[in-house]
Amino acid sequence: MIPSQAAEALYSAHKSRATGWLTLSAGGRESRLMLREGDLVGTRLGFGYQSPAQALLQSGLLSAEALDALWARGGAGAADEELLEEHGLERDAVVEQQVLAHVRRLSELAERAAFEPGSVEAEFEPISGVRVVRAALERPGAGGAKGRVFRCADVAVCEPWLTDASERELLRTLGEFREPESLTPAREALLLVLEREGGVEALSVEEWEAREEARRRAEEERLRAEEEARRRAEEARLAEEARLRAIEEARLAEEARIRAEEARLAEEARVRAEEERRAEEARARAEEERRAEEARRAEAARLAAEAWIRAEEERLAEEARLAEVARLAEEARLAEEARIRAEEE
Repeated sequence: MIPSQAAEALYSAHKSRATGWLTLSAGGRESRLMLREGDLVGTRLGFGYQSPAQALLQSGLLSAEALDALWARGGAGAADEELLEEHGLERDAVVEQQVLAHVRRLSELAERAAFEPGSVEAEFEPISGVRVVRAALERPGAGGAKGRVFRCADVAVCEPWLTDASERELLRTLGEFREPESLTPAREALLLVLEREGGVEALSVEEWEAREEARRRAEEERLRAEEEARRRAEEARLAEEARLRAIEEARLAEEARIRAEEARLAEEARVRAEEERRAEEARARAEEERRAEEARRAEAARLAAEAWIRAEEERLAEEARLAEVARLAEEARLAEEARIRAEEE
């Protein structure tokens, strides 16, 4: 939906907090809206008039049946006390709704809009520029939101343009792009101004579907890339694990080799020590046997020497005895010879 010249002018006045009057023209007639710092404070209508009953009907404060009843008693042009009391309405609220109805109608009918700054006199309590701009953007039965999807990423950003909790709830339902259901003209106007303010993002269904398709493809591509990255990471992890296992196996094999070599060297050392011990024992035994043999031989030689000495002593004794026997025999012979000679003499 393209905003009217009147709506554009009111939006600019609200954003700049302008003071002056906005002149609207249509079919040679003019109407004026008096603004003070962007808020509406007065009207001069040459066209676009809306009765209180029409205003209340547009705002939903008055039903079609109540309007028919008002027509029946000849009071459709004004809000009488009976109507106010029956529907629990304040007169100031009715005045505000009527002024906003004027703005809707003027925005719909005006062919040109021109703003002139200057001081203005207030005719009624200021009506917020937010409400005035939103009223100017309303188009009864426009359906400008049909075939479009909306998204509101941050409701707080839109807060200055909201008037009640139901509008906040509407925006909360638009966390993702979707097509709102059963939009009133007021809600359509709200989405339009929020789109312009940057609080709401809007796309045609075709654009959204194209974007979603692109997003889906991008997501698929991202998932494929992530899967490929995971696969490669897994392959790298497995390769690294295999490398580490190979290193560990090589380390364990080297440790086993070293242990085996140490065991072999220890065994060789043990065998050498055992051989040396046995050789030493054999040498010691041989030495002991040699010494025993030498001792035996020395003892045998000693015994032989002693035997020889004894034999020699016995021989010498025998010789001495024999010599003595011989001497005695010789002496006996000589004595005998001497006796014989003596006897012969």
